[in-house]
Amino acid sequence: MSLGERIRQRRERLGLSQQDLALKTRMRQNVISRLEHGDTPNPGADVLKRLATALRCSVDWLLEMYDDAPDDISALIPACASG
Repeated sequence: MSLGERIRQRRERLGLSQQDLALKTRMRQNVISRLEHGDTPNPGADVLKRLATALRCSVDWLLEMYDDAPDDISALIPACASG
């Protein structure tokens, strides 16, 4: 699955429109559309971080490093060792 497909899939799973996602990421709706259609194949780290935060997933998942998107991003963050 491509980056654009993952963005669209996750956005739809969360019940967000492209405009909703644009507002959450402080990007324009046409940027979201271009990302979903693959017209922006290599977005920068800042864009990926904004998307991951708004979509409640990890950048790793967006970049296809693994298949399953967690329902809760906190599942991806290891607990801090108390010392």
